[in-house]
Amino acid sequence: MTQAFEGIRIVDFSQVLAGPFASGQLAMLGADVIKVEQPGVGDQMRTTMANNKLADLKLSPGFMGVNANKRAITVDLKHPDAKEIIHRLLADADVLLENFKAGVIKRLGYDYDAVRAVKPDIIYCSVSGYGQQGPMAGKAAYDGAIQAVSGMMGITGTPESGPMRAGYMPADISTGITAAFAISSALFRRTHTGEGQHLDVSMLDSAMTIMSPNLNKYLATREEPALVGNTSPTFQGTANTWPTKDGHMQVSVITDRMTATLVQALGKPEWADDPRFTTSQGRVEHADEVKALIGDVLAAETTAHWIERLGNEGIPTAPVNSLKQLMEFPQLEHRGILATVPAPPGVEGELTMTGAGFHASNGEPKVTSAGPRLGQHTEEVLAELGYDAAVIQAFRDNDVI
Repeated sequence: MTQAFEGIRIVDFSQVLAGPFASGQLAMLGADVIKVEQPGVGDQMRTTMANNKLADLKLSPGFMGVNANKRAITVDLKHPDAKEIIHRLLADADVLLENFKAGVIKRLGYDYDAVRAVKPDIIYCSVSGYGQQGPMAGKAAYDGAIQAVSGMMGITGTPESGPMRAGYMPADISTGITAAFAISSALFRRTHTGEGQHLDVSMLDSAMTIMSPNLNKYLATREEPALVGNTSPTFQGTANTWPTKDGHMQVSVITDRMTATLVQALGKPEWADDPRFTTSQGRVEHADEVKALIGDVLAAETTAHWIERLGNEGIPTAPVNSLKQLMEFPQLEHRGILATVPAPPGVEGELTMTGAGFHASNGEPKVTSAGPRLGQHTEEVLAELGYDAAVIQAFRDNDVI
């Protein structure tokens, strides 16, 4: 069946995580994404978070996952002969995606105005840490820096730990989702207007959007939130993470009705009339006592015991899984979020990686190939652009590709 972005070509200059994640989402929906990398070096993500063998092959698991379904070519964008290749690519392109520091792409000669002169209806997406204007434009940014400056770390942790960053890359991934949505909306708009446009996607902006409940509360009250660890932002003692006999579990109970159900399921019916439990005000004012009382009960049995018992009563609860335990979580078998594909050349066997976060009744998103070797498709793509073998070899001899 036809996928949403079949027939759409994306020329992707981006690297590391936010930009490649964005184009990867569109590639799973059929877009032809041509990843353009520096010869010999490539995307720095190729060697990040990888064992020695995969680093030597420039095929880290993180890289292969976010660059699935793409074709990779190497072109030295600083070489004067590169412009002809890029212009031919752009002639049939719908989208250009870049995440250089603000100002770099203009010095290379591929800023929005220059590209628009070649392809007037191009969707041109710039991803950066702080956006294309302002005092921080042009400053380097990784996920950790954005977690810090956005306030994300400032509301994460405990009084004892101080601010803490998340153990994954929320700023990068939220920016990738934002960029994919922005590109999709611009493509849809073009179907009505025939016009391209420049999209300015900032990691800081994207991080703030996923913090909107916290930020909006602050904007309304100007009250700085406390570091509350695993406690719910509602500050109720019935919403927290507790140790069990063999692990940890999370419970989110924030209503009077659900609290009444919880205390029965915990085998403590007497708490149903305890003012520390009966109202949200009581659960906030006596949060430490409520958490301690619940914790004593939960510690006596296993996580599986409580997940079944509380879950059967409709109480929102979940085990705190390790990644190994997540792989054994029965729901995954029914969702198909993990895809197994042949490994790229140089890596034996098959690879399993994450796919799209949704299903579609028509045009299902899918992973068909892992992220490519550096320059794996250079000759293939250049041949499609009309270059013959002799010209391609000349490009290679002159270090253009």
